[in-house]
Amino acid sequence: MHNWPSIVLGEVALGKFGLRYHLAAFLTLFPLVGQSAPLTPNEGAISFIGTLTDGDGKPGSFAIEAELKDGDFIGRGRIVTSDHTVRGDITQGFLENGRCSIRIESGRAHGDISGKCDSDKIDGQFETFYPGSGSKLGAVSGMVRTTAEPAADEDVPLPTVKLTCVFQDRKVSFKWGEPIQYSLAFSNLGSLTLTPEGLYKAGTSTEGQFVRIGDKIRLVSGTWSGAIGSIERDRSGEPAVIFYIEKNRGPDGTHLVDPYTTHCTQAR
Repeated sequence: MHNWPSIVLGEVALGKFGLRYHLAAFLTLFPLVGQSAPLTPNEGAISFIGTLTDGDGKPGSFAIEAELKDGDFIGRGRIVTSDHTVRGDITQGFLENGRCSIRIESGRAHGDISGKCDSDKIDGQFETFYPGSGSKLGAVSGMVRTTAEPAADEDVPLPTVKLTCVFQDRKVSFKWGEPIQYSLAFSNLGSLTLTPEGLYKAGTSTEGQFVRIGDKIRLVSGTWSGAIGSIERDRSGEPAVIFYIEKNRGPDGTHLVDPYTTHCTQAR
């Protein structure tokens, strides 16, 4: 870890706080590692989130929330390509011989995700059709969660302006009677910018893709793949992204983003 000098950036909105603090940066990263098992025909609540690449090399994303019962998927999903989004109910979905096949329809538009799947990941192909634009084909890769988080209505809009990311650091004194000292520190993310197309940029150079399910986003590629953020309104009422430490630890307990909960808000 580098010892960076403290920096004063003025006022930063952080949840219910809006004070002047010293900020410091730290550079650490720990990957997320999962263990897989075959899916069963009555797996129950399940979610798929991941990225796709079409035949022209353009990126996209997909997110599906469903229930797997008697070998059939029932639920809703979203497939985002470089040109269009297909969002709707699963009209046909099934598990067979270790492969998942899911079709989402919205009017005449539809999209299909299929491929080898287990309790940890899915890898395969996608095909979408959008009236007036024709079909797109390509590859998909994503994560599977068999204990799906409850979906929430997307009441809070996605923040698409550049957000400043900080966390509340603490310094413990080993001298008797001295209290813990708290200060704000720059997040390892530095800053965060999200786009409606499912792309994110952290800091000045790190880029990747994310998917949104309800009030949560999951970064699914790039340096911060695996991090989960909650979309909430900050003290001023503006959309913000919070990476709660309880949701952002690896299997060994190490943090995926920062050592404490990270708040990404609009600078004021």
